[in-house]
Amino acid sequence: MLNIMEKEKLFEVLNDWNYWNKELPEYYSRNFYENNILKYDLTDEITVLKGIRRCGKSTLLINHIKELLKQKIDIKKILFVNFEDPRLGVDLDTKIFEQILDIYKEYVNNSTEIYLFLDEIQNVSGWEKWVRTVYELKKVKKIYITGSSSKLLSREFGTALSGRYLDMNIYPASFLEFLEFNGENNITKQKLITEKIKYKKYFNQYLEIGGFPKVILTNEDFLRKKEILNYFETIILKDIVARYNLKNYDNVRKVAIYLISNISRLTNLNKLKTSLNISYELIDKYFEYLRETYLVYELNKYDDSLKKQYSSNKKVYVSDISFAKEIGFSFSENIGRIYENLVFIELKKRNKEIYYHKDNYECDFVVKEGLKIAQAIQVTKSLGDIDTKKREIKGLLDALKTYNLSHGLILTED
Repeated sequence: MLNIMEKEKLFEVLNDWNYWNKELPEYYSRNFYENNILKYDLTDEITVLKGIRRCGKSTLLINHIKELLKQKIDIKKILFVNFEDPRLGVDLDTKIFEQILDIYKEYVNNSTEIYLFLDEIQNVSGWEKWVRTVYELKKVKKIYITGSSSKLLSREFGTALSGRYLDMNIYPASFLEFLEFNGENNITKQKLITEKIKYKKYFNQYLEIGGFPKVILTNEDFLRKKEILNYFETIILKDIVARYNLKNYDNVRKVAIYLISNISRLTNLNKLKTSLNISYELIDKYFEYLRETYLVYELNKYDDSLKKQYSSNKKVYVSDISFAKEIGFSFSENIGRIYENLVFIELKKRNKEIYYHKDNYECDFVVKEGLKIAQAIQVTKSLGDIDTKKREIKGLLDALKTYNLSHGLILTED
């Protein structure tokens, strides 16, 4: 049992994160995600938002609280807990949930009609069993969860919470969202053509700073760069080195920088071992950790044999192009790879099952629908260079022939 002083301190933390006695902040809307959260509310399943740090998960929760208020839900029925707050302590376990609920009921709302928002829940050990129990016993009205670790979330969901949740992957802002953040709404194809110079300028800005909401809303280039570097270091230090009790921070960082510097290229971990002088086992482990934090993604070569898929070289993409700009390679020399990364993230956002193709020639993306490949896509800055044009067309035609497709798509800058 907590003593009176401990209760007051914990309530102070809860009061800071909640809006029982203060106005909700104004945030930009992200309609694609917010509309889906509203649809999820039509069920009583747990709503789960997953994605890299600082991509806007917490903001989406705050914006959804506003939607609940529009539905005449009493603000005191809403409890928001941010488990990144150091005042809650370290090595958190499920006791913290009971303490929080007890204090909330004592000070704010002593009923079961509670809308429970649990932010960055992977910081609490054993959280999934507690959430399942609360859900099944209907101790609260609705549960919303965010997390920044794909392994921790998927593992627990797959066992304790199977069939009890609806999840959604959250990404940094797309170019369309970037325009909305800059006050450009109701974008049409006609606008993009008639005001091409203006939108090309915006697109170049987007390529420079990426899609992290806070970075977009920061005006100073120096501060933007600091923010992006801080995100990167926090992911390495907190989400990987500290969480897995690793001793060599520098090696994790080296692997991350190497992968970010080689986005869209075929990657062989054995070659990486030679380049960085780190054992294959460690590189493989670090690569897994980096994927778990959503910092990077891997893309497999398509093959009917799963064994061959997994044994083939991977292609790696980064969650936000700002990392490539500030942490990776020489930006201007590799703009085509940046475009390819943008297309990869957009295909992921659309929940497409994607691979790369490589037989006689390489095709950037093939999209699987059902049991067969249904689309082939190449990405390049332009087709102005004759050698580039030949290479892109050869790769596309190779994929079309292999998968018996009648047409394909080459995406260029315009």
